[in-house]
Amino acid sequence: MEKFFINQIPSIISEIAAKEFEQIEPFDAKMNPDTETTLDHSQRYTTVRGVDHWNWFGGIMYQCGLEANVKAGWNFYIDSQEQVQFATYEEGMHYNWHIDTFLLSGQPLDRKVTVICLMNDPSEFEGGELQLNIDGKILEAQLRKGSVIAFPSFILHRVTPVTKGVRKTAVMWLNGPAFK
Repeated sequence: MEKFFINQIPSIISEIAAKEFEQIEPFDAKMNPDTETTLDHSQRYTTVRGVDHWNWFGGIMYQCGLEANVKAGWNFYIDSQEQVQFATYEEGMHYNWHIDTFLLSGQPLDRKVTVICLMNDPSEFEGGELQLNIDGKILEAQLRKGSVIAFPSFILHRVTPVTKGVRKTAVMWLNGPAFK
């Protein structure tokens, strides 16, 4: 069983989607928008845009996530997806170690697969590496424009601080009935 799966879409597709997403009004990301009343940039510091749930690019990411689920051997039961979140990381922005699912939350659905697409060329920024902590080993995802990485949402990961330029990603989560 693979711990993560990388696919590649044509870079022109990610470029077109990024230009479309940049037209959406951005907001400062919060860890928990339902309960967080003040911004705390110590854990997460990025700007995000919520993309319509049925956006065409979301369909591409959903298919990449489903393919990863099968080819990597996770075989999670997936029955829904969340909207795409377009995130930009400018100089100093980061997302510290975290997981994307909340096991034992009591909710009917859990995030099962995290799907991330790098929307711009890595030569446009420095820092901003996606790192995964797999079995205590820190792995750095080697992504290029249009790379789509998928991994189980319970894997610890982070985005290191951007030191120059702007890093752009699209993120989606595939959901299914709560883990048992």
